[in-house]
Amino acid sequence: MIKSSVIGCTLNEIEAVQAVLPKITKDLADEVIIVDGGSTDGTVQWCKDHGYHVLENVSGGYGAAIRAGVAAAQGDIVIEFPPDGNSLPEKLPEAIAAIESGYDFVIVSRYKDGAKSHDDDFMTAIGNKLFTGMSNLLFGTHYTDLLVGYRAYRRELFFRLGLSANGLSWPAQEAIRFYLAGLKCGEIGGDEPPRIGGQRKMRIIGTGLEIAGVMGLEWLRARRRKG
Repeated sequence: MIKSSVIGCTLNEIEAVQAVLPKITKDLADEVIIVDGGSTDGTVQWCKDHGYHVLENVSGGYGAAIRAGVAAAQGDIVIEFPPDGNSLPEKLPEAIAAIESGYDFVIVSRYKDGAKSHDDDFMTAIGNKLFTGMSNLLFGTHYTDLLVGYRAYRRELFFRLGLSANGLSWPAQEAIRFYLAGLKCGEIGGDEPPRIGGQRKMRIIGTGLEIAGVMGLEWLRARRRKG
């Protein structure tokens, strides 16, 4: 029987985890792993008290946290699930079913099939459309939402990709490398509710430059492989 592992990265998300994690029941996913980057608001203790597998004080940024979570996961299918209120637990079965049906990598897109983001502001919406368009142009991908953190994939394939991004450029590098590896990539639509408490970790200029830099390096890497 195929098993699934949900990985949620936290940093001072006590209000969100209290509201969101209880909704991820055993019929939605087989295990939930929380990777915490040093919360001081009680997030870690609450998660432990409620029986979640917690990896504490994982440094190095978002990408490093995901890699630690995948290494600890027991499932055949991994779902990256931001537990900050922005992701809908009820989309988990659809994402898992897409992988079971033959996809290797599936993004839960905020802009596909009528889905909407209720958390975007003008700048984040423009930035995501810009970088998604760049990915489609430079790498031939067909994504509508390159940067959303909600996605599922086969765990065994993850380790073949040599993913190295650590910050919030992680989603871009991951989506590009799954596609360039010749794997079957797709999307399903899923609304993005407003964040619950906490603070947005993305910074417009700094994160934008980081993503642009990683995409530039991926383009050079792809050119070298072709050459």
